Amino acid sequence: MSDARSVPAGDPAWLRGMTMRRMSRRQMMRYAGMSVGTLSLASILAACGGDGGTGGGTPTEPGGSTMPDYTAEPGPVIRFSNWPLYIDKARDKETGERYSPSLRLFEEETGIKVEYTTEINDNAAFFGELLPLLQAGQDPGRDIIVITNGREFAALTQNGWVYELDPNLRPNFDANAAAWAKDPNFDPGNRFSMAWQSGLTGIGYNTEKVKRPLTTADDLMNPDVVPPSSVGVLKADAPDFAMIQLGIDPTTSGPEEWKAAADWLRKLRDAPTFRTAYDQAYVDDLTAGNLAATMGWSGDVLYYALWEDYPFEFIVPEAGALIWIDNMMIPVNAPNPQGAYQLMDFYYRPEVAQMVTEWVLYMSPVPAVQQLIAEHAEQEKGAYAEALRRTAENPFLWPDEELLAKVKFGRPLTTDEEAAEWDSIFLPVWEGL
Repeated sequence: MSDARSVPAGDPAWLRGMTMRRMSRRQMMRYAGMSVGTLSLASILAACGGDGGTGGGTPTEPGGSTMPDYTAEPGPVIRFSNWPLYIDKARDKETGERYSPSLRLFEEETGIKVEYTTEINDNAAFFGELLPLLQAGQDPGRDIIVITNGREFAALTQNGWVYELDPNLRPNFDANAAAWAKDPNFDPGNRFSMAWQSGLTGIGYNTEKVKRPLTTADDLMNPDVVPPSSVGVLKADAPDFAMIQLGIDPTTSGPEEWKAAADWLRKLRDAPTFRTAYDQAYVDDLTAGNLAATMGWSGDVLYYALWEDYPFEFIVPEAGALIWIDNMMIPVNAPNPQGAYQLMDFYYRPEVAQMVTEWVLYMSPVPAVQQLIAEHAEQEKGAYAEALRRTAENPFLWPDEELLAKVKFGRPLTTDEEAAEWDSIFLPVWEGL
């Protein structure tokens, strides 16, 4: 892939186009002035009449959807909405222009233009923008959207606001998708979605600031392990993460388990080691040295550890960690579902998925990418080759069965009553922070 770039030999930062400090793939939402949970499931369902029905000519059966004729001729343009810093980038040798090699390859092979926008800064806020168009049965302005499993994903599928996918027309997915990307519990049979990338919520820590390596989540509360006022928490992921530490499977949990998790979080909040709870922007404090340890997203911590040589480690605590998947979906009334589906399956070609993984450093849904990155490392030299080698060898990018057995998906909240009770239990934990 380096033939598309004109760069100083062996400089990984230049090769990645990193001319400024990287922000979390999720951190960007804070600049939109939004907070997690801005649009609750309760408000979504209330806006829909609360009965799971749909408007604007979309299906009326809860959980239903239409399936377009994916064998029809695709349109000339695909509008693809994604999160910032979540696709491969390169710099053109002649013009200096930044572009995505994978998107350029797709356009050259198919003749279909891709209008790629990085407008998703928060699931709830983005869903709020789509909601009036979905309710009215209008063109949603996007052919592909990327949504994390959770409240908004459930609302889209339950209300029939995303097209059903034809399982007979995704050969690359069928041949190359990881086991964890097939048949997820929140979308059995991948009826509506295909994974874009995935990641873990575990613990990231600064090896130069802790007194010994962390092994459990309880270490976050232990002043003999981490200094005072040096521990961060991610508000959105904290409830599910806490349940996992207590041996509870979040996906089958109920209010009593939620209360136990809230008690654990209050204990962490009141510990002398605690600094603050974050909506997203924990990376700033971690890289500035203000945090010794924090709940963190795997791709964020691994980027700084593998590519920027920060003294960071990412761990899955002994009790386990949280896994999440960001999913490609086609909203109903998108004008080019044929092209969208073709592009979604295109990203399951190993050599294409490799381009993305080497940039974003999250879990690729294509396991064959690991060997391709290892081979790429052999072709490069210096620091760039070493960074690629570390990427290919990192267990959190290529989870084995033992690791996957220790991670759980979060609790799916599929009714307004569940969401209201969940919020009544967990939101008070962070009041006043």
